[in-house]
Amino acid sequence: MAKKVAATTLGCKVNLHDTQTLLAKFVSEGYHIVGNADEADICVVNTCCVTNAAEKKSRQAVRQAKARCGKVMAVGCACQANSAKFKEIGADIVLGTLDDFQTVDIANIVNDRTRAFLKIQDGCDNFCAYCIIPHVRGKSRSRPVDDVLMQARGYAKMGHKEIVVAGICVASYGKDLHDCDLLTVLNHICAIDEIERVRLSSVEPNVITPEFLNFAANQPKFCDHLHLSLQSGSDTVLKAMGRKYTTVQYAEAVAALRKIMPNASITTDVIAGFPGESEKWHRKTMDFIASLELAALHVFPYSAREGTAAAKLPGQLPSSVKNQRVKELIKLGDELKNSHNEKYTGRTMPVLVESRNVMGVYEGKTTNYLTVHFEGADGFEGRIVDVKLNINHGDTFFGVLQ
Repeated sequence: MAKKVAATTLGCKVNLHDTQTLLAKFVSEGYHIVGNADEADICVVNTCCVTNAAEKKSRQAVRQAKARCGKVMAVGCACQANSAKFKEIGADIVLGTLDDFQTVDIANIVNDRTRAFLKIQDGCDNFCAYCIIPHVRGKSRSRPVDDVLMQARGYAKMGHKEIVVAGICVASYGKDLHDCDLLTVLNHICAIDEIERVRLSSVEPNVITPEFLNFAANQPKFCDHLHLSLQSGSDTVLKAMGRKYTTVQYAEAVAALRKIMPNASITTDVIAGFPGESEKWHRKTMDFIASLELAALHVFPYSAREGTAAAKLPGQLPSSVKNQRVKELIKLGDELKNSHNEKYTGRTMPVLVESRNVMGVYEGKTTNYLTVHFEGADGFEGRIVDVKLNINHGDTFFGVLQ
């Protein structure tokens, strides 16, 4: 009987890619992928250390996996930062994140046959004051363009219609190469006939150059959805964070994107309670975000990380203050999401169908990343169909196939 492997993934889409890549190695050795750690011979936990909370969840996941599975492999950036800690709590195998890129076919172990995550870059050179990632993942490293395209073509042959181009700092792709940059590799991926959508993961405002805008305006396969990192609406706080843009530059980037992509869904990250952040600066952040009419917010309380510059700053705020600001930002984010989604109620939009549940209800995404459910006969998985978005349920729409 073949052995079985299960996996738990903490953190971002890059972690999802890394988990899939590692699972592919198990598959190549004859393992079967199962969804329940109780059934597995080994459980893989991909850890995250972006925040203290993420690392705590990672440790909890390892403990839970160990209680349910005989052997646990812990991998990822939290392990890179502190391998001994994960060994102490029961992980049998502990691996970091600095291994060389590997080109593997992972399509057979992914349930979602419509969207594939393609990691083109790892590491970061920015050293923002609050972030531990450059210390544990190392310098920015770009994957060779031939390897990227070989994997992209592999995804296409396996039936994937959409590719999400991802990385720790994806905008830095190509800076260590001589023959390619981000726009070049995006154009190459878009040129693959079977790929119908290309989506870009999180980027910063300085990516929105005239060249990028020209690409986005003239490449029909490029999705009108961008996660444009912000972190604060106060220039004072942005400077203290070590971010390399101002609120004016951010607002200009948003306006430029909306000019060429009127339906663009622009989402962002916000950190609440950075050291020294006054109530005035918090309010400024709230007002600034509200003025941009963004599609959604990902909100995090500031978490001091040993080894980062921000951990040594004066003005560390109490948890009560940070938590209150998080609540206010989450409420604002919910209001923005509802307002954004209401703009599309009653409209007919192309939906890439991802799955169908046992009740016969399909789920898919629009190009601007609206989640849509609709009923239909068999056979729509993996197709792009027109759906009228009739009812807005907040996070999702219920529509009618046209």
